[in-house]
Amino acid sequence: MVETWDMVVVGGGPGGLTAGLYAARMGLKVIVLEAGVCGGRMLNAWRVENYPGFESTTGNELAAKMQNQAAKAGAVLREMTRVEKLKLKGNAKVAVSADGEQFQAPSIILATGACDAELGVPGESEYKGRGVSYCATCDGPLYRGKTVVVVGGGNTAAVDTLFLANIVKKVYLVHRRDQLRAERTYAERLLQTPNVDVVWDTVVTAVLGAQTVTGVQLHNKKSGRKWEQPAQGVFIAVGCRSSSSIVAPAGVKVNEQGDILVDSNRQTNISGIYAVGDVTGEPRQIVRACGDAVVAVLHWLSVKPTTRF
Repeated sequence: MVETWDMVVVGGGPGGLTAGLYAARMGLKVIVLEAGVCGGRMLNAWRVENYPGFESTTGNELAAKMQNQAAKAGAVLREMTRVEKLKLKGNAKVAVSADGEQFQAPSIILATGACDAELGVPGESEYKGRGVSYCATCDGPLYRGKTVVVVGGGNTAAVDTLFLANIVKKVYLVHRRDQLRAERTYAERLLQTPNVDVVWDTVVTAVLGAQTVTGVQLHNKKSGRKWEQPAQGVFIAVGCRSSSSIVAPAGVKVNEQGDILVDSNRQTNISGIYAVGDVTGEPRQIVRACGDAVVAVLHWLSVKPTTRF
């Protein structure tokens, strides 16, 4: 079965929902295909304090508002619809779902986001779901009253640490540099939190455990000191990698990191195919994904052919 649309958006995070909103408001018949539930990585954000117009909100609240707004504008939102293949030759572009459904349009916007980067150290894979987590808001409550380690130094690591500090007994934030990359507001708040200790210039070399995590092995890069830090949970927040595995086989160009390459209009090397937000690399920010989507939709409207399928 082939469904025909004016535009297909692959991914229902902030970029995808904004693309759906703008396309629908401009009169396009648009569908947003989301592999899980709409919201993307935004759903994991305990606090969002840098999105204009919202002094402080949660990722869930912001995602719900974006989803409702796009739907009210007329965008069709299809959750639990994973796109596994793209057919991008010719004028009719097709996104094929895991169930074999085909969604055809003259333009496709790729808003597939990013997934959590791994440390790649011994024990990490072995203890996933048994003490190793990549989502503090999802798994944090399981460690109430316990000691945990957060790995990273950016906004995600800082926000995760602040969230966990309200739940657990002690948080060790392990960062490989001598200062945080997180925004100053987050960093200052974190450094003033009594049950948070920042372990500077240090990397995790292994995750330790028996049936579940019992700690991490640490190495201070400056002093050379090596030691084991007991902990019952390890939350890894060391960045993301673009979720772009389906694009290269279809002819869309990516860089060595897997980020989709786009021009100033967010168009890829294939006419009518755009990529927005996290899947195009840094900076991975909600507001940037939204802005990308607006640029992409408006550019397509300025160049699109008049023929519909």
